[in-house]
Amino acid sequence: MNGFFITGTDTGVGKTVVTACLATLFKKSQGVGVMKPIETGVDPKCSSAANSDAKFLMEVSGSTDAEEEVCPYRLKTPASPYQASQIAGTPIQPATILEEFKILQSRHNMMLVEGIGGLLVPITARYNVADLALEIGLPLIIVSRIQVGTLNHTLLTINATRQHGLKIKGIILNRQEGGDLDEVEKQQGKLIKELSDTPILGTCPYIEDVSVENLQQNLAHIEQAFQGNFSI
Repeated sequence: MNGFFITGTDTGVGKTVVTACLATLFKKSQGVGVMKPIETGVDPKCSSAANSDAKFLMEVSGSTDAEEEVCPYRLKTPASPYQASQIAGTPIQPATILEEFKILQSRHNMMLVEGIGGLLVPITARYNVADLALEIGLPLIIVSRIQVGTLNHTLLTINATRQHGLKIKGIILNRQEGGDLDEVEKQQGKLIKELSDTPILGTCPYIEDVSVENLQQNLAHIEQAFQGNFSI
């Protein structure tokens, strides 16, 4: 089984953008299934690819899977899954997520599962994103910012990964702004690798308007960014 669990150093780091780039890359050669097990800040009764990461990833990958399989839990409050589920009065059952994952896994040779927030974000009072990643069993890709502060956030995430016995494929740095990198930003990947002995898989290119069409148009840049780090 090929696939990855995409996590981030914190919220808003660009997990969905990186997952979408990887989905664009993999579907070119082998097809890919996607999953966003939990999504918060989305009204389950009214959503589109413009405001739902799960539906956007389905569009990017060309998924024909049911929305309920790709995203079993969609909660309106923009908060951690545990808090949002308490407010909604809808307890999250990790077993339900794992059942849906196995269904998707049986249909696809490659699976990309995007987590929510960072590894220690609570899903229930006694179960967090790291626990979910461990049960799903795919190696982790950690998405990190490239700006100042990423060393601390990334090293903390790597330590949490190792404490939970998770396997790491590597780090992807995500560019959230255009323009030239400064001298500090240029060194971030090298320092992370030096300090943690964790591979850097590439730097995700900045795409101003992330859409299915623009991802396809930037496919050559995406391939160049991850050249040699994935078997395509």
